[in-house]
Amino acid sequence: MTTTSSLAERRWLILLSSVFSFFAIGSTFFVVPPLVPELVSRFGLSHFKVGLLMGAISVPAVFLAIAVGLAVDRWEPRRVGVFSLGLMLVGAVTFATAPTFGLLFAGRLLFGFGGLVVNLMLARLLTAAFSGRELALAMGVFMATYPASMITVYSLHPILIDLMGWRNELLLLAALVGLAIPLFLVAVGRGESKNAPLEKSRISFKVTPSLAALAATWMLFFAVHSTVLTFAPEWAGGGAAALLTVTIVMWVAMIGSPLIGTLIDRTSSPTWWVVGGLLIQAATLAGAASGLLSPSPAMFGIGLAATLVPTAVYALPGLLVEPERVGFAFGFITSFSNLGTIVGPAAIGVLLDRSGSWSLVWAVLAGIALLATVVSTTVKVRRSRASGSSGSASR
Repeated sequence: MTTTSSLAERRWLILLSSVFSFFAIGSTFFVVPPLVPELVSRFGLSHFKVGLLMGAISVPAVFLAIAVGLAVDRWEPRRVGVFSLGLMLVGAVTFATAPTFGLLFAGRLLFGFGGLVVNLMLARLLTAAFSGRELALAMGVFMATYPASMITVYSLHPILIDLMGWRNELLLLAALVGLAIPLFLVAVGRGESKNAPLEKSRISFKVTPSLAALAATWMLFFAVHSTVLTFAPEWAGGGAAALLTVTIVMWVAMIGSPLIGTLIDRTSSPTWWVVGGLLIQAATLAGAASGLLSPSPAMFGIGLAATLVPTAVYALPGLLVEPERVGFAFGFITSFSNLGTIVGPAAIGVLLDRSGSWSLVWAVLAGIALLATVVSTTVKVRRSRASGSSGSASR
């Protein structure tokens, strides 16, 4: 059965597998913004429908993340990993070959469900494997994978679409999911898929005020962040140059996340890192709304926020709940973050269609970021790092 010691021995291999799988998820998630010109010309999509496609990958998480989070506390990781990665593969291929908007949307939904299970399972495995040691660093590396996937997609898209066309580009991304399956099986290993007895304790749906506040914060952050990534290329002027400008967000996050993780491991509660990141996000968007910030410095500020907030948020569930409920905690906050990812781009897409005003768009998003900052200050770590580590180690 899976014990803390066995996971700890394989922790770096598990982190490698997690990084590759998360890279595959991020690559398909972020491929929509670069494809906007193709999707609009071939399918006649509005900004609203583009926002729906961007958010569709997150729909399953809104309704199923809590249930899946409870389940990964008990499921066998090996079987679940193969099933969920396989579902991601089916969804990616469907999206790549879809002849209609309906099938494009369906492909994103299938990919989103598989990605949800993979994400929660990997977050839980990493929390257990790095329990009491380098947890924030591991989460920083894990979260840095998402920006790395965006950088890769945005940077290579102009080349790939010229070489092979947009559908073959999407099939290439689907192949990454296929490669993630054997790597995951090697990382988990044979005969280590059974969950420990403590993990099969009574199911509890208890949500503390701090966990609820963290979920609300995570939702508001993603409502803003996913919207910026969806429409910033257009705001920056469109084309390959604009895509490269937006990748500044992810260069900053990719480089900074592991460093911030190391600092969080050695300093105060992750909560205050979340607060600081959200303040930066709000200030940056206010600067863009007022015209004080051009696209490049604005993307740098958004990148700083994307460095601080996700790394700190992913270090918090293990400090807010009991070890056997970490999967539920991740599922709970993921449900809300994906709700933000769905509503944010679609709602702002409608606002942009009707107003045509970028200043209004950035001002509204700045207000949402400021609200998230206020909410985040109410997240209180109930358990010390020491107690969290010992509790996890007892499994």
